[in-house]
Amino acid sequence: MSYLTLEVEIDHGKVVSKEPSKLPEKASGLLTIFQADAVASKLSPLQALDALQKHLCLDAEQAAAWMADVRAARR
Repeated sequence: MSYLTLEVEIDHGKVVSKEPSKLPEKASGLLTIFQADAVASKLSPLQALDALQKHLCLDAEQAAAWMADVRAARR
């Protein structure tokens, strides 16, 4: 399985890729929307990671495994 992350623009509910040449002809995927939040923008990176860990309901062992998976995927 491979992953592709692209920057998109949303205009009146329509999603437009900023790099359409990188898109496959047919595929399915997930879109994550990031919106600036006054509270979230004031978090330190460690506070943000802690909040994400709590949101995902990960204990310390699961969080360590998840971080290892992310590191491996980035290589």
